[in-house]
Amino acid sequence: MALQRPVILMRPGEANNRLANKLQKEGITSWRWPAFRIELPTQVGCELVQERLSDLDDVEMVILPSPAAVAAVAHWMREWPKHITLATVGEGTAKVIRAAWGDDVRLIYPEGDAESSGSEALWEILKSRGAPSRVLFLRGQTGREWLPTQFRSIGSDVVTMCAYMRVPIELTPDQRNNDILLAMHGPSPIVYITSTDAVDALFHAIRPISEVREWLTKGTAITLHPRIVDRLKEAGFTHIEVTSTDDEAVVAHIRANLA
Repeated sequence: MALQRPVILMRPGEANNRLANKLQKEGITSWRWPAFRIELPTQVGCELVQERLSDLDDVEMVILPSPAAVAAVAHWMREWPKHITLATVGEGTAKVIRAAWGDDVRLIYPEGDAESSGSEALWEILKSRGAPSRVLFLRGQTGREWLPTQFRSIGSDVVTMCAYMRVPIELTPDQRNNDILLAMHGPSPIVYITSTDAVDALFHAIRPISEVREWLTKGTAITLHPRIVDRLKEAGFTHIEVTSTDDEAVVAHIRANLA
């Protein structure tokens, strides 16, 4: 009997489960491999973030670059002061911000699909507004350096803080020894992957298994942004499709590749 083409979902957080459940309703089984597990910082880190968020009188703008940042910050913030403007890099995270704090919060983001989003797209909007006096940038423990650098270049005082920890995926023995080793005898997978860091996390996770990289990169990668496309090409993928964060659009791409 022919093996089903594996579908690997690597979006962090509850969005991954939501997508997997949609696929399940269509009879499509998937492997839930969130690229990162999101955790709050250490106790000391939490205290620092809480202290900073308790007094935002000297802050003009807060950047929340991802749904993970929103989920973490919502742990501390029930309501934003009226003078604060929030900003994020795309419509997907903007929707999460609205869900967390309502429609009245002041929010800037690039509209359009994922190809029209990202730090560069947000910066094109922000730079024409002039330099905010102080920007608070709430992110994970690493990365996201480009946008703070741009703010500093126009004279803003930028404070970056770790609001959450990203713990990269580690495959279980069952995932390695049963799922992957069995699947490698069949067609290469469809992988939905949503960041450049997730690409690195994926290849780190499969490192103990010989020959799996070649099998994996012969498959189809479905992603969100040209920057991720470039990283996937560097990693060896040749069949790459770009979609949006909308679940229905992602399901359509997966369904088409299973046909």
